[in-house]
Amino acid sequence: MTRTKRPLGIVTMVYRDYFFLERWYKYYAAQVPPEDLFVFSHGNDPEHHRIAPGANIINVPRSETMFKFDLRRWRMMSQFASGMLEFYDWMIVADVDEIMVVDPVAAPDIVSYIDATYAGKPDGPKNIAPFALELMHVPSEEPLPLAPDATILSRRRIFRPSRVYSKPCLIGAPAIFGPGGHRNNLGPRHLSPDLYLLHLRFCDVDLMKSNAKLRKEIVDQSRVAGQEDSAPHPWESLMENYLDGVGNYELGGEDVVLKKFRRAMLRQTEKHPGQFIWGPAKNATLYRIPERFAGVF
Repeated sequence: MTRTKRPLGIVTMVYRDYFFLERWYKYYAAQVPPEDLFVFSHGNDPEHHRIAPGANIINVPRSETMFKFDLRRWRMMSQFASGMLEFYDWMIVADVDEIMVVDPVAAPDIVSYIDATYAGKPDGPKNIAPFALELMHVPSEEPLPLAPDATILSRRRIFRPSRVYSKPCLIGAPAIFGPGGHRNNLGPRHLSPDLYLLHLRFCDVDLMKSNAKLRKEIVDQSRVAGQEDSAPHPWESLMENYLDGVGNYELGGEDVVLKKFRRAMLRQTEKHPGQFIWGPAKNATLYRIPERFAGVF
């Protein structure tokens, strides 16, 4: 890492989402000093200040219209993270329910891994995507509830791999992200062999039900305010997507490498070097994250 900059800054944006923010803050504040964490509080929620002491809580005014919300918020976070690269070597830009972890076999923490793998290499990748593991709660297999004194991966390790959520969210150069952060304009993305993005939206059935209710209220309010399209919004199909996910997959063994799946993702780049997207990768199996990850997050 350069001596004139701090190694890693992390930015996210939240509206309520107290459970996810608590886990996000607890995890990342053990990786970097809290002052390296940046939380855009949509609506200036005082609870966000309480949950994340020492972090930079930045107010973003909230309108119930949600006019072009995803486009605007990702453009804002892109510009902010790009500017902060004047003071940080790397920035993580991701939603609050998306957590980057490193395989404990490869490194004890994210900063150590980045330092050993990517730092000090001018020609090395600057647009890095962790491999996405979308946690899927299967109550018959993982009946224990989530608990404040237990890591999530000690209770939930069943997942489905996702090329869509294998986002290029670790950047070492200025970038503009598209809606959802699924792509940016930084150029070819590098799929890390040891970094993973845990997507938590389906990690607990009870939590999902609560979040589905909140998101429906947000969409309904925006329609009343006159801005949201009358067509079904993706937030309204949270439970349907979950039920489709757990109902149409077989349960396999422990594996996070998934060589065939990764090869399929990378094939698009090999065929079309100018297209910075992952190729189609089919999968009909739920896997388990190895037990060595249980204490990581």
